[in-house]
Amino acid sequence: MKQWKRKFESFMQGRNGMDDLGIFLISASLVLLLISIGVHGLLLSLIAYGLLIYAYYRVLSRKLEKRRRENMDFLAEKEHVRFKWQTRKLQRSMKKTHRYLKCKKCGKRLRVPKGKGKIEITCPHCGEKFIKRT
Repeated sequence: MKQWKRKFESFMQGRNGMDDLGIFLISASLVLLLISIGVHGLLLSLIAYGLLIYAYYRVLSRKLEKRRRENMDFLAEKEHVRFKWQTRKLQRSMKKTHRYLKCKKCGKRLRVPKGKGKIEITCPHCGEKFIKRT
């Protein structure tokens, strides 16, 4: 048993191995395969097999810097999506007490209290002033 372990470790030396992007690709592939079985979708199963092949290509790749860069880009995008999701969740929880508006000049989202009538709003980012009903 130890001999196989040493051979495998020797084979994997200098290769990328599993990372977050690889885990995501394999998980997405399995989900798509299960869906394709349920709906008898050939295209979905081809996409799933393509993702699976790409995931294993990444695992066995010796281009470590390129794979690390891909993984870092994936993690940055994942964090961006997670941040947006949390922001939307927070906005939904404050829906009864606050209203969200966009600044006309810089496009930033501003939170103002509801039920105050017409008020002058000053954007803290660019200083633009505008009047809105809340």
